[in-house]
Amino acid sequence: MQIKIGDSIFNCLEGIVQLSLGSHATLNLKFDLDKYPNYEKLFIKMYESNTIFKIISSNFESIGSKIKSLDIDFSNKKMELSIHADILNSKDLSVRREEVINEILQKTFKDDKDIN
Repeated sequence: MQIKIGDSIFNCLEGIVQLSLGSHATLNLKFDLDKYPNYEKLFIKMYESNTIFKIISSNFESIGSKIKSLDIDFSNKKMELSIHADILNSKDLSVRREEVINEILQKTFKDDKDIN
């Protein structure tokens, strides 16, 4: 599963969403530090600075997200994040597809004249 945080794409081993009353949710995301060792420093920095971010995946979008806790399994080189999301919206795949197309076009073409 891939997720997008800010402008970066991350590869998750697994992701679990726990819905709560209201619009809050808890996301548990597991990462492979053996394949992606740079994730460790990045997520620790986000945790220590209380960074608030948005997560986008093919299944959901979370707004006002913040890392509550992180667990590092040094022997198996895995990291699991517990993330609190103020708002969690399930994603309509057609809407997500449109967002991806628009994002690609924005990166590919600097202005409308380039499309011709």
